[in-house]
Amino acid sequence: MRDGYKNMQRLMRACTRRMMGKILRNEKSNAKLLMPMIDVTKTNSSRSVQVIVYAQHPLLTETQSPTRKSLFTQMVMSLFVGTLCGLFSITVYADETANPPSSFTLIIRMTPAACALDPTLQKLRQCQDGFTLTISSLQAERIGGRRIENCSRDQTNLSPLQERVVERVMPDKQLREEDWQRNGSCTGMTPNVYFRTIATYAQRLKIPSELASPRDTVLTKSHIISKLQQLNPGLTEKSLLLRCTGESGRELPVLTELRSCYNTQGQYDNCPAYLKSNCPSSVVILAAP
Repeated sequence: MRDGYKNMQRLMRACTRRMMGKILRNEKSNAKLLMPMIDVTKTNSSRSVQVIVYAQHPLLTETQSPTRKSLFTQMVMSLFVGTLCGLFSITVYADETANPPSSFTLIIRMTPAACALDPTLQKLRQCQDGFTLTISSLQAERIGGRRIENCSRDQTNLSPLQERVVERVMPDKQLREEDWQRNGSCTGMTPNVYFRTIATYAQRLKIPSELASPRDTVLTKSHIISKLQQLNPGLTEKSLLLRCTGESGRELPVLTELRSCYNTQGQYDNCPAYLKSNCPSSVVILAAP
């Protein structure tokens, strides 16, 4: 609830800034019209009279000195904008909370492949310490495939004990924080529950030894799925997704991710139809460096 309130506040501030920016830009352009356009000095024998003519402001009904009505207009518009942004933010927040996750997808990273294909990861602990598999995220899936992200910017603040448990499958704190803010905060869970759920799912899922080979290996997609099903009762072919990435110089693509799908009670379930595997019949498993 607290995160939702903060999120709504951020939406209101962002909306107000955008709309007020437009108003202020318009005010600046209109200010040129409100400056003296004609400055005529009439002189007679007794005195000099200065006549200042102001251009018509588009929001005013009569030509007059702009100061008081211009300020009044800005106040009215500010109140109007604030009301609109508040209604907009409440609508967005209500829509998010009224559309809870229908299922979850655990994304398991083939770490040697990720480290070899993405140079930005190579200095991270998971690459330096030779992890074979790591968890990338637990994504909330919603009916229709709508993705909601970045629901909170709060830090996770896990206890030291939970940090030690989670880092076995998510060793890099920077990536954990980024995943929480982008994905975890939109699951409806607290940070403690989110990472405890990840650790539970990861511990339960048994991985065949072929996926941790000491040398590069070519495996068929059907063999990988069959082995996973044998090791994990209840896991079906429709509960699994394999994701691959092509690498220059290789005839076959490299297996980079496994994804397992769960219902909201934590049981294996069919993956949503909008999630697809993209691996061919045979793939390469990269060995740990």
